[in-house]
Amino acid sequence: MQFLTAATLFAAAAFAAPAPQTTDCPNPAHCGGSAPDPSTYENIDISDFYLRKNPGIQNAGFTLSGNNGTVKCEIGAVESLPSEVQICGDSKYRFGLIEATSEGAEVGLRVYHETSQFAGKTGEGDVPTYCHAGGNGADDFVCQQVNALTIVIN
Repeated sequence: MQFLTAATLFAAAAFAAPAPQTTDCPNPAHCGGSAPDPSTYENIDISDFYLRKNPGIQNAGFTLSGNNGTVKCEIGAVESLPSEVQICGDSKYRFGLIEATSEGAEVGLRVYHETSQFAGKTGEGDVPTYCHAGGNGADDFVCQQVNALTIVIN
């Protein structure tokens, strides 16, 4: 009888043990709850990204899709990273080029969305690119986006 009681206590303790931690969720008590409030973030989809470098960045551009529609974003020659911030068309979206932090990306993007005067959302991500000879000399390269990119800004 004592064996059965001890086994029952160990089984109960095993069920009461906290869930193991993972790198995706360091605190399981805070994961898996209700979805975050959509007003606190925005998904920005980046498509059609291109970059020309010869040897520095000559120009770059992409299409940005967010809560306020779709707009073209472009930048001319860039002396160094991070670049100056550029306005995307006549929208409330802005961006700058930054150093990439992952393999397979030439540059990263920092995206801003002005939501009211002196306030907004920002986020960043690396653009997955493939570069090939550009045809304008030995140091001329053209890079194009190879995978979808969504940047979450908040």
